[in-house]
Amino acid sequence: MKGTNLKGSFTVEAAVLFSITFFVMGALILGTFYLHDCAVCQSVSCEAASAGSNLETQKERSQAVEKLRRQFKKSRLLGSRNLNGNTAVGEKQVFASWQAVFPVPGFAMKYYAGNRLEISADWTCKVIDAADMIRKIRGAEQLLTGGGT
Repeated sequence: MKGTNLKGSFTVEAAVLFSITFFVMGALILGTFYLHDCAVCQSVSCEAASAGSNLETQKERSQAVEKLRRQFKKSRLLGSRNLNGNTAVGEKQVFASWQAVFPVPGFAMKYYAGNRLEISADWTCKVIDAADMIRKIRGAEQLLTGGGT
């Protein structure tokens, strides 16, 4: 290393590069956690609505939806808080909705979003009478094949 003249600009550039990389990686990790929580809330809404859509009586539908609602644990979420779930079971459809708040640290997010992002997911399923659906399919089959089985 005799005779080489190293400059301090490499040190300054590396310090800037590593600090930017650090904040970008942190933002990517927080973004991934937020997307995970959005996907979990959407899947739970879909599960709860579809669980009650294929049962016979309204009481059975209500029990199935409420069971899934109680089983959903906050531990499945990576960072969200204030989890609220609503379900409504009717004669024609089943509706499920979940809301949560994802806290985001940072000075800039305080002004843009109040240091939090809202997560909202809902799903609606029609109530299907399985026996009636099978009768309709068999009737269509008889029409298409000429009536004989």
